[in-house]
Amino acid sequence: MNLTDAIVGIDVGTTKICTVVARVEPGSDLSILGVGRVPSRGLHKGTIIDLERTISSIRESKIQAEQAASTTIDSAFVSVTGAHVQAILSNAVIAIADPHKGITYEDTERVLDIAQHVEIPRGRRLIDVHVRDYIVDGQVGISDPVGMSGMRLEANVLLITTAVPQLEDIYRAVNHAGIDVENIILQPIASAEAALGPDEREAGVALIDIGGGTTDLAVYCDGGLAHIAIFPVGGDHFDSDLAYGIGISPRQAEHLKIKLGGVGKDYAASQDIIEISKAGGERRETIPLKIIAEIIYPRLEEILSLTYRDLDESGFIQDVRSGVVLTGGTSLLPGMTEMASGIFGVHARIGYPRDVSGLPEDLRNPMYSTAIGLVKVGAQEYESKSRETVQAGVYDSLARVQGWGKSVLRSIFR
Repeated sequence: MNLTDAIVGIDVGTTKICTVVARVEPGSDLSILGVGRVPSRGLHKGTIIDLERTISSIRESKIQAEQAASTTIDSAFVSVTGAHVQAILSNAVIAIADPHKGITYEDTERVLDIAQHVEIPRGRRLIDVHVRDYIVDGQVGISDPVGMSGMRLEANVLLITTAVPQLEDIYRAVNHAGIDVENIILQPIASAEAALGPDEREAGVALIDIGGGTTDLAVYCDGGLAHIAIFPVGGDHFDSDLAYGIGISPRQAEHLKIKLGGVGKDYAASQDIIEISKAGGERRETIPLKIIAEIIYPRLEEILSLTYRDLDESGFIQDVRSGVVLTGGTSLLPGMTEMASGIFGVHARIGYPRDVSGLPEDLRNPMYSTAIGLVKVGAQEYESKSRETVQAGVYDSLARVQGWGKSVLRSIFR
């Protein structure tokens, strides 16, 4: 597929299925062509529990996106999340055959290949590989060593794995909806691609994606992915808490959370009274508005404390110098950034999708960060494959060039 062809991302979430069709026009940003959004049926905490209902939701979202983009969807980049996702840190070292020639693309491929040859626990499968950093002759924090002189190349790599049954269910659901899976992308990685800037990744940042069924954490340091964690608690738990605490249906609770929910000081001290319906609308009651904040606050505190504790125990709490970026639909609750800043002791902001043209106003929302990030990751993968093909050919040619011309050509074509 060329970069000018349609790129499709499908966010298979607990509360919604969102299909985005995009295209990269020559010399321009990623452009959104169409979107399909439907309620998610058949998932719980990011895991498929009803295959047929999930297939139906994906198919419905696909049809909507095809109609909006006036195209046919054949393949897509698909998100995955859930407690079954785990990361393994791996390290590999190789000797450079010709230090004077400089480190080549093939050398990086070789060290990454070795890094992947670790024992994956039975019942799990490797789905993604992320380089934390390269080390050349003891020099750390290198993002791209190609062209550098050195005798020893080392790579620290994060291997993303998932449980085979859950992965196969995702493939089965998408395939049965009439779509081939281009690649499986971890949800917080996709969200980070949409919501984070390069300066934040370089300085160190923690992205917290509060989805419907899970809260996903991704930490970036020195430009690379350094750590991930998935917690089985998300926005749906706010709805359950409100439904139980007030005595209303989960759907009413979700509407109440979106319309009137918040954790800021104004909400906690509010003297306002609101009216709600109970017993299927047969009777109405009045309650203090601050009750909503009193119910939401402990759950949000739990979620943010879980992520803080994970950052602390994994040793990354001192590395998030750019602060914390909150994304996902729940991140829009008033008072979220203030509460996060208080818990983490750093600046916190809301992560909106960025650097995308043709984005409809209703998609400029943190709840669509994953879907937008998927097509951005897809565009990068196509571009990377194209560049690698060119690089491989260039280095084959350079190997036959002698003298000063070798270094000149390498600097031109790298």
